[in-house]
Amino acid sequence: MLGSALTALWLELSASAITYSASVRVDSRVRSNEDPAQDAPSIAGDTDFTPILGLERTQGNTALELNYAPRISLREVTAEPRTEVQHVGRFAARWRPERGLSFRLSEELVLGSVNLLTMDSLPVLQPDPDDPDGPLRPPPGGGPLQPLPEGDTVYFLSSATSLTGETSRLGRRWQLSGTAGFSVSGGLDGPAREAVPLQYGPRMDVSLSHALSELSAITTSASATHARFSTGARNTVVTLTESWTGRMSRRTSLEAGAGASIVHSLEATGGVAPDPEPGTPRTELLPNLTLAVGHRIPSRTADFDGRLGLRVSPFTDRLTARVYPRADVTATGTWVLSPRVRMSATAGTAFAVGGATGDRLVSGGLTASWILNSWMSVDADTRGTWSRSPELPAARFQWAAALGLSLRQTGIL
Repeated sequence: MLGSALTALWLELSASAITYSASVRVDSRVRSNEDPAQDAPSIAGDTDFTPILGLERTQGNTALELNYAPRISLREVTAEPRTEVQHVGRFAARWRPERGLSFRLSEELVLGSVNLLTMDSLPVLQPDPDDPDGPLRPPPGGGPLQPLPEGDTVYFLSSATSLTGETSRLGRRWQLSGTAGFSVSGGLDGPAREAVPLQYGPRMDVSLSHALSELSAITTSASATHARFSTGARNTVVTLTESWTGRMSRRTSLEAGAGASIVHSLEATGGVAPDPEPGTPRTELLPNLTLAVGHRIPSRTADFDGRLGLRVSPFTDRLTARVYPRADVTATGTWVLSPRVRMSATAGTAFAVGGATGDRLVSGGLTASWILNSWMSVDADTRGTWSRSPELPAARFQWAAALGLSLRQTGIL
């Protein structure tokens, strides 16, 4: 009896574990400087210091994860140094009550001064030594590209709360998932909202996937989002799509999708809230098309994995709150030169289609990562963005190059 009790206690304690990850990252960067001051240098230098702390507790079918990463930036160290702080946090809870059923609750928060050209709003909180990212990660899937405000740094808030459920209990080859959430993002004070209006609203999506074989699957998806802006603008987008994914060979994969979106929008013709002047509401039916191909070239010296994608969908310009059909063309490639050295390249362009007017963007970047050992890595990154806006008389080009050093340590508490 005593032996059984001790065994049960030991199994309960061993099922619960708290792991930690502590790291620090230092980035030095040079970039183009668009300061309107008369004697401002054309090239500016910044230094970023980012300590990252992560905790994860796992017990049975439940896991809790907490991360915090304050980013301290010393801006324009060669001209007029100033300090900017950005707080980044993330919380996630995962629960698997039974086999084939799981839930995930997450919250991601960014608060502070954000440079929208040289920084991601959500940096990597838990660097993976086996899959390192540079200091400037491209958007997931290569897009969408966002227009740049006239001021490069704004006092910014971003909060995204979501609850996701997944189940495979409908059948062996069926997968049902759904997500509900609420998000807020944009400038917090008056000048910041003039550059990046505050937007907020709920979102919901549901998808049903069916595996046709071990190599292909079809997915039916429906989503709805509603966003209100501090300028008084608002929009609602309801989308229904059908997509197919499959492997054409061991090295090549293909993705294709088609659908339609109903967009109901109201543009603001006045200034920033609290008393914006509303425009005329309109309802449109816009296409939603996706085509992407991925290819891998295995090699012992330069293993390559690339993706080329085209997407036509309704796009919400976060700077003007306009919704219009836009095409995004993106290309990404990753070369694994050795188990410790990796290079990644991204390129993309975005432009309005169907007679609509909007910004035109061209963006590209190159990242190199070198893992020196299990606790130290070096990253280099370059990025450039060319943009043309109907509201501006001339096109703009901004660039940045950074070199970073990361130190990390993991363990069990």
